[in-house]
Amino acid sequence: MRTAAVPHLQSTLSLWHLHSASELQQDGDTGGTVASAQPSNRYGVEWANYYTPLEHLALDFDLANSKALFTTIDQDDAAPHSPGGKRVPEAVGLVISSGITLRDYEGLSASLRLRYFGPRDLTSDGIYRSQATALLNGGVGYQISKKWRVSAEFLNLPNRRDHDIDYANTSQIAPTATPAFSDVFHPVEPFQVRFWLGRTF
Repeated sequence: MRTAAVPHLQSTLSLWHLHSASELQQDGDTGGTVASAQPSNRYGVEWANYYTPLEHLALDFDLANSKALFTTIDQDDAAPHSPGGKRVPEAVGLVISSGITLRDYEGLSASLRLRYFGPRDLTSDGIYRSQATALLNGGVGYQISKKWRVSAEFLNLPNRRDHDIDYANTSQIAPTATPAFSDVFHPVEPFQVRFWLGRTF
């Protein structure tokens, strides 16, 4: 369902359902992916908004929430000594994406964007769950002339120490260490600034 009843605002609401014959899941031993033994059902809601109050200014806000469940109990991806559950590991539930963008105002462009991922189930029983991940990035650029442009990109402005991705599996951090089932994660990049100088030919 889409509406443009409010001036300068386009808003869309979507309900969806997806049935898959299998899910691609991370394999801790190989670092690759394997297909799940059972099918899954995913369903959710998405709400997208795009607002342009001024000629050079745009704001957007998107919210999505979904659920991913296997059709039968999954014991292979459960926590140790657990009978298992139907949750699809690593499936993202709540996602928020929002930003404000200034476009070509007397040569100046700028943006500020937020992306939020809610906690994710890491095992089919939901015993192991990740933390939420929030990323705030920005950028600014200036058109010096018809051919030259300078810009800067600011990544992870609050310098948060969130996780880029999480897994829960049996791992061994050293050859002599005892294998243990735990949350294995890759951290997000720390605060960075990147500068660009571009020329159009």
